[in-house]
Amino acid sequence: MKTSVIFFIMVIAFCSCKHKPETQKPKSEVLVKEEKAIPTVPLVLIKLGEFANINLSDVSMVNEFIVFKQIDTNQTVTTIDMNKAVALYRKMTRREQVVSLPIFEIQNTDNAILVIQGVGFGGPIWAKVLVDRTSLEIKKIEFEHKAESEGYGAAMTQSYFEEKFVGTKIDLEKNTFILQRNKERRMDDGTLIDGISGATMTSQGALEMVNLGLNNYKGYLRP
Repeated sequence: MKTSVIFFIMVIAFCSCKHKPETQKPKSEVLVKEEKAIPTVPLVLIKLGEFANINLSDVSMVNEFIVFKQIDTNQTVTTIDMNKAVALYRKMTRREQVVSLPIFEIQNTDNAILVIQGVGFGGPIWAKVLVDRTSLEIKKIEFEHKAESEGYGAAMTQSYFEEKFVGTKIDLEKNTFILQRNKERRMDDGTLIDGISGATMTSQGALEMVNLGLNNYKGYLRP
């Protein structure tokens, strides 16, 4: 009996010696995981920064230069976080239903980037507009599209077309822009824009997008 007990104790002791404690993870591996946890700036936001000539390559710069806001259908403006503003922007570029519009306000300036969406000949079109919210002047505009025809509607992204809108003061009471046509018009109809050759529908869609889109920000732009 004593021999069996001694044998049993020896077996347990042997097994305990074979069991190795869990090895501690190298510090380098822990550091790698911590580095992966550092928040990165969404590409959308980096592109918006380039549009406004601002370097937004890291989160600290984002918080230093941009205030994120939204305006809803009741024209109420509220402050939101970066992730929500980026999500709203992405939805607009896909022409998804949104109940509020994003505002990217540039700190210590009168400028803000507003996002507008519309429909061209081939599908969704959208634009980002740099606006002086005090003077209502369009400082810069950049059109984008999903499926406009190369050589025709896609020309909306060319600087020669975009520059036609720059320097114009937004009219919040009526259409700011009107497509140039060979017909008589009143002097107060709006700023004339020469359409893109061979792409009348895209040209008209772009103008309607700018007129209606910017008016959706009335509650933010109106003094």
